[in-house]
Amino acid sequence: MNTQRTQLSNFASIHRMRALARAGTALALAVLASALVWLVWPETGPYVQFPLPLQQLFGDGAAAAQVVALVQALIGAAAASAGFGILTGRPAAAQPLAIVSLVCGALLAIGFVGFSGIAVAGYLMAAALPILALVVGLMVAKRPQTRVLVVVAFAALIVIALLSPIPFAEFYERLGANFATDHFRTSATVLFIGAAGVWLLSGMGVVAREPGRLGAFALRRRRALTIAAAACALPYVIARATWLTPWPLFGGDQIEKVGPEVLATGLLLGGAMLVGAVLTLGLIMTWGSRFPKWVPRIGSKPVPVALAVVPASIVAALFTAGGIETLITLFAGIGVAPVSQWILVIALPFWLWGPLLGLATWGYAQARALEPDAPVNSRGGVVAAA
Repeated sequence: MNTQRTQLSNFASIHRMRALARAGTALALAVLASALVWLVWPETGPYVQFPLPLQQLFGDGAAAAQVVALVQALIGAAAASAGFGILTGRPAAAQPLAIVSLVCGALLAIGFVGFSGIAVAGYLMAAALPILALVVGLMVAKRPQTRVLVVVAFAALIVIALLSPIPFAEFYERLGANFATDHFRTSATVLFIGAAGVWLLSGMGVVAREPGRLGAFALRRRRALTIAAAACALPYVIARATWLTPWPLFGGDQIEKVGPEVLATGLLLGGAMLVGAVLTLGLIMTWGSRFPKWVPRIGSKPVPVALAVVPASIVAALFTAGGIETLITLFAGIGVAPVSQWILVIALPFWLWGPLLGLATWGYAQARALEPDAPVNSRGGVVAAA
């Protein structure tokens, strides 16, 4: 029985690796195609007005933007070649091709995403908080009458927010205006985040097929790693909570200098960070392995491993890349006063959160693969295996 389950798990793992390779290849082609467009028409790309981390090596301007677009094209071409090779090549070639995928993902994450990717993801998450609250409320409410009450309560909260002295509406107005004028940069950042995360996950799926000592450590200490990763959100969440007191920390002086809209932005971003910490804890909570009973239709069913592992891996890559940029800026002394940069590194410890989240996700995937009586689908794949 154990041998059969191991074979089924391996079959499912190979199937998922091919699915990741297909997704990574599609994203690589998108990265390559956009780079070619921006190489010919750099003024249409995200590089000229909003320099990326890699442009610190080449400077600003149209010429530097073309160089960065060329580097992007080369990374996209290499990742696409690796993806096609994994899909069509021999198993013996999977290992070196996976290394190419890993290198491409790391270069894209560090050179093209950096800390700005975290900012984009944070603002998008903050903007989605009301919708997320409404969806959860509707799922919890099983009866139609209760769902009507949830909608009414949600509408009342929206009205209260609009009439509140904290101008939450201005956050959404400014976010919409910024996206309208900066949609190229935002869309490119989202593309880079997705591509880098999928490439790294696809490569790691092949390279780390045998967990080794590090994988065994991630499995053995996954609870401590997950709690430590979630705790990385606390400095920022606590700092933003102090903005509601007479002793605001971490940029609270900007409320008086700029206006109350800074308070709304800070509180929403703090809420987004808190949600991120809760989702991180899902890697060790029961609802991270099985949907809660109150979720319609799928309640009590196993959570597909990919539903947790793929986004968590992408976020881990994003946080690690952004954290590396903050550390480079700190020790290189570029642009920001040392004291301010130290505060940023401590209040936003993405340099620690990213690696911890990556290890915790790895431990989660291994733990799910060891679950007994995992259901098998019609193609022989273990649904809950990693």
